[in-house]
This record gives sequence, C-alpha cells and structure tokens, in this order.
Amino acid sequence: MGPVTPVLSARGELVRLEDPEFEKHFVVYGQDQVEARYVLSTSLMRRIVAFKQKTGHDVCLSFVNSNVHVAIKGSKNIFEPRIFRTVLDFGLIREYVQDLELATGIVQELNLNTRIWTKQ
Repeated sequence: MGPVTPVLSARGELVRLEDPEFEKHFVVYGQDQVEARYVLSTSLMRRIVAFKQKTGHDVCLSFVNSNVHVAIKGSKNIFEPRIFRTVLDFGLIREYVQDLELATGIVQELNLNTRIWTKQ
C-alpha cells in the first residue's frame, strides 16, 4: 500500500495509527496528530477493539476537550420503557440490567476514568 494522503474534513485530518487491527475497525480524525496518538494509546486501542468484539456492536468514540462520548449501535432503543408491556416481567428487568451493565461497563472496560488526556 502506498502513502496515504491526509484527508481534511469538518472532523479534522485523517490520523493514521500504528495498530493495523484497530484500523480494520475504526477510522480516526483529529485536529492534532500528536494528541490523537497520545489519547489513543496502544493499550486503549486494544481495549476498544476487544470491547467491540466482546459486545458484537459497532462502537463510535469521540474525544472532545476532557470528555469521551461513546455511541453503541444496536437494534433496540435501550433505556426507553416499553409502554405496552408489563414492567413486572423478570425477563424485561434482566434485559434492562444487562443494558445498564453494558453502558457502565464501558468506563471500566476501557479504563476511561483514568485522566490521561486532560491537564486538569
């Protein structure tokens, strides 16, 4: 494969990383090439790929200022109550708890509570 020409867009410049497995799953754009490589450390890239493979869902992440925004593509609207079904069904409660565990598990799985990309 030849050299890649950086692509400029509203999202910033295309960032090429040193992890071919990560780049099979994700495309990275940023305003600062060095900062993008700092935030997306080798271990974080491995954890993101492992999380995607473990959950079986497409995952999108955005690092803005000191915040991480995570979107998980799925076939249902999680955290929305089912208004035409009973809420006393144990299966629905278990499904809701699993959705909560998926959402809260992201922070633990990806170790996102470690402040590595902020100066605060």
